[in-house]
Amino acid sequence: KISALNTLLSSLELFDKKIKKSESRDYFFKSICNQLTDSNSENRKLSFEILDKIIQNYYEYLDTYINFLFEVTLLTLKNKDDSVSLQAIEFWSSVAEKEFEINIFSYQALQEGRIPNNFSRYYIIKTSHILPEFLLNCLINKNLNHENDEWNCCNSAGICINLMSQAAPKEIVLLVSSFVELNLQKTFSFSHTESAFLAFVAIFDGIGAKILYGKINFFLFLFIQHLNNTNCNISSLASWTIGKVCCGGSFFLRYELNEIFKILFLNFLNKPTTENVSWTVNELFMSFGKEGLLCWGFEEILWSILKSLFYQNNNTKKSEKLFQIAGSLILNSTIREKSFIFNIFPLIFYKFKEIIQAYDFSFSFEKNENSNHLIRLVNIIVQKYGRNLNENFCQQLLDYIETLIFNIENLKKANFLEEELIICIGSFIRAFKKKIPKYLKKWIPFLLNCISNINNLQTASLAIGTIGDLCRAFGTQFKPYLEKTLDLLIEILQNNQINRDIKPLILSCFGDIAFTTEDSFSRYFVFIIPLFKAASFFVHNNFQLDDPDSFDCKIQLKESVLEGMSSLIQNKSTKIVIDEVFQKLDWISNFLQQVIKEDRSLTITRLCIGLVGDLSLNFFTFKKIFSKERWIQQLLFEFEESGDHKNINIGDWVRESMLV
Repeated sequence: KISALNTLLSSLELFDKKIKKSESRDYFFKSICNQLTDSNSENRKLSFEILDKIIQNYYEYLDTYINFLFEVTLLTLKNKDDSVSLQAIEFWSSVAEKEFEINIFSYQALQEGRIPNNFSRYYIIKTSHILPEFLLNCLINKNLNHENDEWNCCNSAGICINLMSQAAPKEIVLLVSSFVELNLQKTFSFSHTESAFLAFVAIFDGIGAKILYGKINFFLFLFIQHLNNTNCNISSLASWTIGKVCCGGSFFLRYELNEIFKILFLNFLNKPTTENVSWTVNELFMSFGKEGLLCWGFEEILWSILKSLFYQNNNTKKSEKLFQIAGSLILNSTIREKSFIFNIFPLIFYKFKEIIQAYDFSFSFEKNENSNHLIRLVNIIVQKYGRNLNENFCQQLLDYIETLIFNIENLKKANFLEEELIICIGSFIRAFKKKIPKYLKKWIPFLLNCISNINNLQTASLAIGTIGDLCRAFGTQFKPYLEKTLDLLIEILQNNQINRDIKPLILSCFGDIAFTTEDSFSRYFVFIIPLFKAASFFVHNNFQLDDPDSFDCKIQLKESVLEGMSSLIQNKSTKIVIDEVFQKLDWISNFLQQVIKEDRSLTITRLCIGLVGDLSLNFFTFKKIFSKERWIQQLLFEFEESGDHKNINIGDWVRESMLV
């Protein structure tokens, strides 16, 4: 039976036509339902899995069997057979998700004045008086091993409650909110309190936030009480729940903000469990900092963090979180706090200098991870206020960064500070553009060295992006480093063993270099364009349709090819041999048509039509080719009728470019 059920599960698509016939369908469903009463738990699990898989396409045929499936589900949850219970909950999650989808489509159809294609049978509303209670019991009776990250009945029950609250908001939200209120007001076991917090987050995420609008202040009162709980796990859960409320609607917290923040910060400094606390504090900064609602305690908060970091705290994990909180606080500060940040920056800079001037550099940077976070903090201040910093101070900062790069290169091994330094260089390019050229001799070899270490994908990716920034900022001043940079990038691009995610970045970097270096780049055209051609072929032949990672990479690669080619074509060099370049572009028209055929997203469409304009403007032959293409005329018509000013302007420019 197990083999037969597994075979059926993997080949359900083959039975599509038969299931849609009444006689075959009854036999199919009855055969599966019969297995739900089998003594073998694996058979019952596979049967629920099959039903879960067919919900999306055969929801309307469940009427005859739904009562039986409901009773079997309750019996399964009552018997606490984890593997079968998990699959049964997944089945009801799929039912809820399908009904919510039908409700949305039905509402859209009524808004448009047409009859919906499908109607909800309201199975979730019909089961809302009993099923949620069983799901809430799953939360209470969960495995108390908090280190176990495996997907279990508790996780699945939380998701199911959330989906049911979307499909039947009034019924589910009111029932679950009563459960939350009861378990937070009375003293039960830890698992009861934990399940109450989990249940609240499950219903609050989505439609529940609107239904709970009138009661949210009462729940916040309960959460704040539990923030002061001596049990670290309960106070941590309360912190996490308040953070979720902040994500769903920060306006709920305005009146309790001061009290919440004071308790959270004290908990962070005094309690061993800080993960949820630091996350919630960051959410509060992001939600309220820029609105100026934290001005009352900004100076006290930031000074307390720095005091704890530099003079009191020896806990490495807490130090890391404190640096993150300080960075978030500065990033989300308003102009009112600017003067105070400038006053405390000398202290941060002094600590930064201590790192640079460390006696045993190797030890300092390999053992003390706070160095990494301190450089990140300096970087955040430069990003936020770079152009307002004193000129002499900026000069010192750039000199210290150069010293830091020199010392890292002398270590002759990968260093965790490289990423932060690359980000710093990017920030300095934007903030201190006029002062940068004299540092290029040190910076560019450092960046190329980081790129050559392709085993560290994150560092190499950042370095490639920063090379592009340098080219756009300094153009022809990049000429002495052009050949070495292009040789390295071409070598990496042609290496089939490297991570494919880095290839779109290299193509974009080619575009940046070509656009800004003008005559210096002209002799590389005939070598670079075939690489774009190879990438265009790769886009359409080397990706799996059902792989999400492949899908994302394919989009990035298409965008990079389109952006990079536009930059190449816009190169204003007088040394380019037009006919020689044109011969290398025989593939581009078909590529553009194929891209538009399979992807009509706004970004891709704009890039395609922009490249059509660039090619028409620079090559007379392309004017004649594109002016006869119907798909291009259709795109230009859509842009003209879109009502979007940017689209209209792009369309008008492309029409002018195509005039013969």
